[in-house]
Amino acid sequence: MVEEIKIYILVFFIYAVAGWLMESSLKSIQFKKFVNRGFLIGPVCPIYGYGVVLVSVLLKKYQDDMIITFFMSIIICGVLEYLTSFFMEKLFNARWWDYSNDRFNLEGRICLRNAVAFGILGMAFIYVINPIFLFIVNKIPHFILIIISIILFISFLIDNILTFAIMNSLKSKLANVRQDSTSDIDKQVREILSKHTFYINKLFKSFPKVKFSFPFGEQLMNSIM
Repeated sequence: MVEEIKIYILVFFIYAVAGWLMESSLKSIQFKKFVNRGFLIGPVCPIYGYGVVLVSVLLKKYQDDMIITFFMSIIICGVLEYLTSFFMEKLFNARWWDYSNDRFNLEGRICLRNAVAFGILGMAFIYVINPIFLFIVNKIPHFILIIISIILFISFLIDNILTFAIMNSLKSKLANVRQDSTSDIDKQVREILSKHTFYINKLFKSFPKVKFSFPFGEQLMNSIM
C-alpha cells in the first residue's frame, strides 16, 4: 500500500509539472510572452496529475481492452475537467479556461476536441509512458523515493495554503466572468507576493521550528521578504 502511494505521488507530480510546461509553453508562444497557466504559485497544473492518477488507478483492470481504455479516459478526464472548472468558479468567481468558442462544448468547461485528446493521452499513459516511468522508478532506492515523495507532498501542501489564502483575498475583486482569466489572476497573485509578506510571515511564525522546502522556494522568499 505504501509502495503504491509513493508511486502515485511521483506520478502525480511528474505529470502535473509536465502539464504546466506544456500549457505554459503553448500559451507563451501564442501570446509571445511568458504565460503562467498554473493555478498554484509553483510550476504545476494539478489537474494533469490527478487525471493521470485516476486513469492509472481506475483503468488498471481494463488495460487489455484499448477501446474501453480510450472511451473511459475520455469520461474520467472529461468529468474531472468539468468539475474542476465548476468548483473553482464557485470558489473564486473566475475561470482558468473557457471553451465557449470551440464546437461541441458543454458550458465552455469541456469540449469534444479536448475529450478526444484525453482518450489518446490516456492510452499513451497506460501503454507507453507509465511502463517506462515505472521501470525507471524501480531503479531508485526505496528510501530515496520516500524522501522525494514527502518533500513533494509538503511543497504541494504549502503551495495550496498560500495560493488559497491569496485567492480568497482577491475573491471580492474578481468578477463572475466566463472567459479565461488566468493571466489576470496570475498577475494579481504575483503583485501580492511581491508587495506583501503577511501570509508567508504568518506561516513561518506558526511553525518556527519547521524548515519549509518547495519548488523555487529560496528564490520566492528572496523576492518577497
